[in-house]
Amino acid sequence: MSDREIPWRARLAAAVLDVSPDWGASAASKALGAAARARLPRPLSRAFVSAYVRYFGVDLEDVDPRAMEDGYDSFNAFFTRRLRPGARPVDSRGDVLSAPCDGLLRGMAAIERDTAVVAKGHAYTLGELLADDALADSFLGGLATTIYLHPRDYHRVHTPCDGTALRVVAVPGRLLPVTAAALERAPRLFALNERLIHVLDTPFGTIAVVMIAAFGVGHMSCAYRHIETHPREIQRIDCEPPARLRKGDELGVFHLGSTVVVLTQAGVRPLAPTDEPTAVRMGQPLLQRGDFA
Repeated sequence: MSDREIPWRARLAAAVLDVSPDWGASAASKALGAAARARLPRPLSRAFVSAYVRYFGVDLEDVDPRAMEDGYDSFNAFFTRRLRPGARPVDSRGDVLSAPCDGLLRGMAAIERDTAVVAKGHAYTLGELLADDALADSFLGGLATTIYLHPRDYHRVHTPCDGTALRVVAVPGRLLPVTAAALERAPRLFALNERLIHVLDTPFGTIAVVMIAAFGVGHMSCAYRHIETHPREIQRIDCEPPARLRKGDELGVFHLGSTVVVLTQAGVRPLAPTDEPTAVRMGQPLLQRGDFA
């Protein structure tokens, strides 16, 4: 999105949150999360969800119609909804990494020397993003693939290939928006916000799937290990024994959404268009083993 295309309201909101104290944005996000988890009478829940669906243009084709008819106990239950069986076919090829989530593919950036990632709207080092310089070094020459989850999207994150979860890391941070206006003000935003990092051992080498929180995100949860929400200090939890995961298995959930960055080592090439932002769905082909053309 060019500078002229960023609405002034988005610029103003980003500016206000950027200068707000960390505790202010965090308290507001936690309050929104608590409100989203509050139990609602089913008639009120159905009315609220219907208004949300109309406002954001949520596609209900892949949602179990019985769940919509019955209603949800809370807004969080709708936001973290599962899809009907078969709604997201997962590419079964062994040499292909599939998209871990629905969203807007914002780009695939080469990981350069000093493990820097410089792409449209952001610039940061992997050492900052992962809070682990040694792990960051292992991705030198690889790719950083960024997918933005819109409020209309399905907000569960899945494994892009078969593998084992070696470690999950919760990194405390700010809860700033990840809009184009916010990234314009703070290119290092992904390395500043709260993160949940899944470190996977796979046939493609080490892969890190980084879930990045944003303003309004009540919390993020891990599907295979319990981890504290909104930690005050970095939590590194080694999976002993490692959690075995099949391609398409669930990794975690955004309770209100944000962005996913997939870090891969050298030796994979894009299968999705990278020139312009492109809509992707969980399970579709994203990367393939092989060199760049």
